[in-house]
Amino acid sequence: MRDDATTVKIKTARGEREVEAAMGANLLGVFRANDIPIAAGCGGRGTCGKCGVITGGVKKLACETKVEPDMRVEIENEENSFAIVTDYAGGAAAAPPGECQRPRVAIDVGTTTVVLQLIDASDGRVVGTRSFLNGQRIYGEDVVTRIKYAGEGGLDTLNRAIRGGLLSAFCALCADAGLDRGRPEYICVAGNTTMMYLLLGHRCDSLGAYPFEPEFPIRERYTFSDVFGSDAFSCPVYLVPWVSAYVGGDITAGRLACRAGPDETALLIDMGTNGEMMLWSGDNIRCCSTAAGPAFEGGGIECGTGSIPGAISKVGLADGKFVCETIGGASPIGICGSGALDASACMLRGGYMDESGRMNDPYFGDGVVIAEGAGGGKIIFTQKDIREIQLAKSAIRAGVEIMLKVSELSADRIDTVYLAGGFGQKLCLESAVEIGLIPEALREKIRASGNSSLGGCVKICRDMKMMDAARALAKKAREIQLNTHPDFQDLFMEHMMFGQEDE
Repeated sequence: MRDDATTVKIKTARGEREVEAAMGANLLGVFRANDIPIAAGCGGRGTCGKCGVITGGVKKLACETKVEPDMRVEIENEENSFAIVTDYAGGAAAAPPGECQRPRVAIDVGTTTVVLQLIDASDGRVVGTRSFLNGQRIYGEDVVTRIKYAGEGGLDTLNRAIRGGLLSAFCALCADAGLDRGRPEYICVAGNTTMMYLLLGHRCDSLGAYPFEPEFPIRERYTFSDVFGSDAFSCPVYLVPWVSAYVGGDITAGRLACRAGPDETALLIDMGTNGEMMLWSGDNIRCCSTAAGPAFEGGGIECGTGSIPGAISKVGLADGKFVCETIGGASPIGICGSGALDASACMLRGGYMDESGRMNDPYFGDGVVIAEGAGGGKIIFTQKDIREIQLAKSAIRAGVEIMLKVSELSADRIDTVYLAGGFGQKLCLESAVEIGLIPEALREKIRASGNSSLGGCVKICRDMKMMDAARALAKKAREIQLNTHPDFQDLFMEHMMFGQEDE
């Protein structure tokens, strides 16, 4: 051990680790250097409050803490138990491990999570699944923060983080099935445009600056080494075509996964940080993205957390008191996106706030206690949290309204609304309609589609002709630039109000 180094003992849900670190080093930097997952939504700038640790009996932020002699640290908000969505509409039940005749691998590279599935193309079975949290999260929870970090010299770090995790999971997936380096036949990968740039090691500057045009083209076919940075396997890798800088291959793949009939008029919404949407009616295909922010994923919320055991995922009112359900039935540790949405609806219904989103006295200053947390702490919902939900729901709703207008469709003409991702699975429809996130006319038309990006990749793995369909879809789609649309600001302000004010 160097003279200026010490041992840091770090307690996680998986046990305790000992790492060597320089005295006075930034603790978040130590976590990054040793691949120890922890939430760091703001990228370590001290503004999100998510990298909480306990050291010496005191709660601190890892990004603001320096390494001390023989330090002991407990990560407060454990990331290793994050609930990763691996199912999708129309997905076949997983088969027991066995001989795989025609192995192909489908991969969804999400901003938060990554999922790999091994498919036997001879019969379409899913014969293996691996998933993990995207290691880039410790450098920022959204694409904007990561684009900024990459531009400040962190591109190689972000590239290694995702490639390392992918290679490890891929090798484990193939080892489970006894596959050698000459197999699988091919790999299909989907993700948003920023994730694909970071995976390939491309500069991201153009994605984060006006006019937000991708600087580098993305080919459809690469070698395994091009994508994974390793020659451990020799199979080709296909990337699902994307539409634009902020409507990526994950939405193209998601459209493939939707079990839509040929005459169906439908809307696909991914309510992540980027708020990607696609609306189609025959060959009329429109898409857009809107800066919804991370509130629907628990980000930006004072007591927010991801989808981990103990996260409050449902909130109701009974006899004037809040009633909460947590993931896994564990003691409450925070509130995730679906719970925050429910809490907002309960605030409106229970008279804790008015339709403008302003909390009534005496809650305006201190917030409302939603539940007693594990360890005796209180889980509160604040005025700032309400504003975060307002901004997110208004951005999504305004985007939906403009998509309908440009397509010359009314909401009642929509046959189905597909909600992608974990948020869509946990969403309480009544709450979404009550606060005005979803138009009343779409109430009975919503279907949770799970990990639709993965589902689209699986379709391509079962039938390579679906890659032709993805290519055609990406070419036909026409993006609506919401930031320059003349109605966006007016609709955004209108839908900042809670409720169905347009009815």
